[in-house]
Amino acid sequence: MEICRKNAMLHPGQNNTLVYYIVVNDLKDFANDFACEIYGAGVTIVETGETEIVSDVTFSKNEIFSLIKLLSDHLVTPVAVSDVVSDWLCQ
Repeated sequence: MEICRKNAMLHPGQNNTLVYYIVVNDLKDFANDFACEIYGAGVTIVETGETEIVSDVTFSKNEIFSLIKLLSDHLVTPVAVSDVVSDWLCQ
């Protein structure tokens, strides 16, 4: 689910569009009649198609929206998103 787009100059003279989105996976345990959603984050550079997804980050909708805001506010690119999410999880 796309959350926002940000314009950024990643290289001198080259404008890029960064797309930030939430990934939703279903977590199911049929033996115990349990099901829930787990959220992850993704970033894509539209012009190059470079994409990185970090799956299964949190069960909280509020937390994943906070993470996406952090990523987009700081123009985090696909190459750095895994490290930023890892640091965020260790807070």
